[in-house]
Amino acid sequence: MNKWGDAAFNPRSIALIGASGQTGKLGYILMQNLQDGYPGLLYPINPREVEIMGHPAYPRIQDAPAPVDLAVIALPPESCVQAMRDCAAAGAKVALVLSGGFAEVGAEGAARQQAMLEIALQGGVRLIGPNCFGLYNCNLGLNASMGLGLPPKGGNISLVTQSGAYGMAIFGLARQRHLRFAKILSHGNKADLSDHEILDYLADDDETSVLCLFLESVSHGRAFFESLARAAQRKPIVVAKTGRSRAGQRAAASHTAALTGDATAFITAVRQAGAVLAESGLEMVDIAEALSRQPIPPGRRVGIITNSGGTGVELTDLCERFGLNVPELSPAVQAQITPLLPTYASPRNPVDVTPLWARFPAMYGGSIEAMYESDDIDIVIPILLQRSALMRENVEAVRDTVLRCQRERGIAKPTYICWVVGNEGEQTQAMLQDAGIPVYEWPERTARTAAAVAAYAEARRARAALPTTRETPPAGAYETASAILAHAHAQQRTILLENEVKQLLAAYGARIPRETLCTSPDEAVAVARALGNPCVLKIVSPDISHKSDVGGVRVGIAPEQVDTVFEEILATVQAKQPSAHILGISVQEVVRGQETIIGGLRDAEFGPLVMFGLGGVFVEVLHDISYRLVPASTGELQAMLREVRGYPLLTGVRGQPAVDLHALTNTLQAAAWLLDAFPQISELDLNPVIVGAEGAVVADGRAILSLS
Repeated sequence: MNKWGDAAFNPRSIALIGASGQTGKLGYILMQNLQDGYPGLLYPINPREVEIMGHPAYPRIQDAPAPVDLAVIALPPESCVQAMRDCAAAGAKVALVLSGGFAEVGAEGAARQQAMLEIALQGGVRLIGPNCFGLYNCNLGLNASMGLGLPPKGGNISLVTQSGAYGMAIFGLARQRHLRFAKILSHGNKADLSDHEILDYLADDDETSVLCLFLESVSHGRAFFESLARAAQRKPIVVAKTGRSRAGQRAAASHTAALTGDATAFITAVRQAGAVLAESGLEMVDIAEALSRQPIPPGRRVGIITNSGGTGVELTDLCERFGLNVPELSPAVQAQITPLLPTYASPRNPVDVTPLWARFPAMYGGSIEAMYESDDIDIVIPILLQRSALMRENVEAVRDTVLRCQRERGIAKPTYICWVVGNEGEQTQAMLQDAGIPVYEWPERTARTAAAVAAYAEARRARAALPTTRETPPAGAYETASAILAHAHAQQRTILLENEVKQLLAAYGARIPRETLCTSPDEAVAVARALGNPCVLKIVSPDISHKSDVGGVRVGIAPEQVDTVFEEILATVQAKQPSAHILGISVQEVVRGQETIIGGLRDAEFGPLVMFGLGGVFVEVLHDISYRLVPASTGELQAMLREVRGYPLLTGVRGQPAVDLHALTNTLQAAAWLLDAFPQISELDLNPVIVGAEGAVVADGRAILSLS
């Protein structure tokens, strides 16, 4: 399954097509990179050269004396198609095309890329690129990229980047921070090799402990999500993506679509899979550093040691803002720290050791050790500011105390250093980084990273506790729903009637209110009297999606008022939308409880998603909503409910009873089953779903169908 990966990252032989002995050419740089570290067979391919850098050169790849695993192509774009033919003829397993001038430059380049891809597919060659920076296997000594030099061995972070130049800038930043990498891949235009295939390979790679993905686009979104979920079960994955801003909301007939941003499906997929979503390339590196070098924090409680009271307060504020806690230390821990400090210092948390330089090593080291021993603290953050960062003996004390607590005593808590000093502290900073202790410049960067890792750890623990079983739909549900949709399709309708939507949900186990379609005032009065309570009247028309916008909904109507209101609704709707075909007015029972909204939509890349939120201001103003790709387990659907900020309203506040969360989850499940089973449902809007102590009821609904 991963034969391409072995051929790309652990090739027994490499052919460099476009190799050159002329300084300054790309073929020269690549040749130098390969011969400096790669231990396998290297075949320079150049019809105008006999020998390059001590290696015999060959006119074509077919002339190489042994089979080729990896072909690296560095030619003008117009020569790459023929080079791919040669690779196919020679039986090369993988072709890495660094050359640009393909789909990224327009129609002519796209045609050239397609021709090259078709040759590769027919010849059984896997294509990486084109228009890419290349790849590294640092632990092998392989640099098949445009980057100069070879990173040190012994790394456990792998980086996949679509943007070659920016990806290499990220790589350069990481090297400055003394991070070591296992594998790096820039895959450019992604003509052949897809994101999910790369994920599958690196998930199985024992040398990769933490995986970073820096993406511009995602190909085969559903397959990407499934591979990401499998990989995230085995190792931490940090994802950053450009192009996530909302370019604008599309006009849509459903409320759900109007609430959904352009990047919603991608963000949902990453979080649902269990990966970490970083806001930038810099944050991705910061989080990867913490995950690769330090234990996973057992909680969100932070202990801070500082030699600057103001900086300690700033870090405390930022920790609280990003969801961490900075608790006051227990009297016992304070009593342990107090003898280390001058009388005017504070042992409470932050521990302020004051600028008493001579005692920094004892105060920092002793305070860190006390926090490791304390049950009050999950994360230790020493602030090293100016003198405390520049004093070698103090940095040694910090380093040695952390290593002793973690390695000798086996206390699984992370330490992140908040570094507040200029460039003059590079040597002391390196002492910490080389020991595997992350260093972050300034309080905000430190707090953001600690919060991201704590959230990841918490989500991982919560995910492990979730039920993973997926229930099966009720018997006959698919057949009932198919008949309803077939009826609408036969009439060439793209908007379902409200009662049709409710029948679809009822087939999958959701509860709907009692209702009857009436075509006359007398019939409506009879139905209202049978219901025995004030009722709801709604216009029914295949041409009207938002009934309330045209005056087509009246709530709380007593039976004796129904005939008058019936006529009023007809007159109002006909005046506002005279061309609408009106089938009648639905008379429904009133359902009382907490309003919620359940929606669904279909993303072009990731497929169907289900949405949940509380009604009213929570959705309209606060956009307090959660999403999941479907199908989803019962545990994931339950987690959806807990994610919204208004969740306490469902559990009972200010004397109100808790709602039936089981029934609400079942209604979410019904919507998820429906979306998963029927691709022709492009948008679903159940608004409101009324939930109370005795169940959940789909009070209204609309759905948009695609005719394709």
